Amino acid sequence: MSTVLFGTVTTSDESQHRVVIKLKLRDEKMRIQFKIDFQFHNEITMYERIIPFLFECHRSMAGVGNWPTFARFFYGRNKCGEFFERDLIVLENVNPLGFRLSEDRPFLDYDHLVIALQALAKFHGLSYTAKYKDPDRFQKIIMDIRDTQFDLDGQWLFKNNALSRFGKRGVDQLLERSGDLYRDNEHLRRLNMLIDDGENSLRRALVPREPFSVMCHGDFNRNNVLFRYDEAGHPVDVLLFDFGTPRYGSPALDLSFFFYMNTTQNLRESQWDDLLNAYCLTLAASVPAGVRVPNKAELNFEMATYTYYGFAHASFFLPHQLESNDLKNEEMDDEEMLEWFLQLGGDVGSGLVADIVQHIVDMEYTYL
Repeated sequence: MSTVLFGTVTTSDESQHRVVIKLKLRDEKMRIQFKIDFQFHNEITMYERIIPFLFECHRSMAGVGNWPTFARFFYGRNKCGEFFERDLIVLENVNPLGFRLSEDRPFLDYDHLVIALQALAKFHGLSYTAKYKDPDRFQKIIMDIRDTQFDLDGQWLFKNNALSRFGKRGVDQLLERSGDLYRDNEHLRRLNMLIDDGENSLRRALVPREPFSVMCHGDFNRNNVLFRYDEAGHPVDVLLFDFGTPRYGSPALDLSFFFYMNTTQNLRESQWDDLLNAYCLTLAASVPAGVRVPNKAELNFEMATYTYYGFAHASFFLPHQLESNDLKNEEMDDEEMLEWFLQLGGDVGSGLVADIVQHIVDMEYTYL
């Protein structure tokens, strides 16, 4: 959703900084459809105001340490309008510090999953600490985040009943391969109701409910996580980046999207509880005594209620990750773009979405 440049900035005192510079897309249709101006606003707000406030609350109660790693923020400009080409975000290039993307695509192995979930738990823990320390200022500061899911007319970013059609791709495939097992399943029926009312279901999933809502990353998946490795090649640290689509809501928004974008069906079936436990244990350890965080049973309820968010986005984005060709948006109308997305990944993509449907039904995550 942006043009990215890498370089070195030399300041007036002759110090040098390795940087990443993000620029807005030149394609006006893409900028409008994906609300790039809002994404720049959100990312600058996160780095300039929200993350420093979260750290301030954490330091005042728990001392230094036990927080996630972020790149250093140098500068942001988001004037929009006729001068949009001058808008930019300048961040530290953390590659010289040893951080890089995982080579696995699109799925992560257990070690990468655990350390990423631990970083996410520490990030979410900052919100619980801030809500405890200064709830009024916390609520005020997060109000500046702008919605990137729906346009000014209240429609989702893809038109023509896209959410329902993306979801049905997985349901149809599951019934084709395992209809005898799932055709009369109550939770498949419930999921179908959520899919049929796709945009309203997503709106309900985005409504924050207390006491467990947090500042979510909003796009937490392997594309937006950098890992640092030891000499043996094991991941030892995680850096979160790309804060263009944050929102205040259930931690299950981040968790469900991360799981369904980055875990295989076999891993979900064998180690789901272990992964949730890793998140819960780190979350509890990341906040000071007296700060309320969800326990495992409460987190399971959050997952049962809000997992539709992760499914809705993974249903189109996961098949997209199987393809190397880019969307040529300027050459397509809304229906052509939707058909393009529905064909991505072919039978393999349909099977992966069906795997997610099967997991949601088996776990009974249909209580939105």
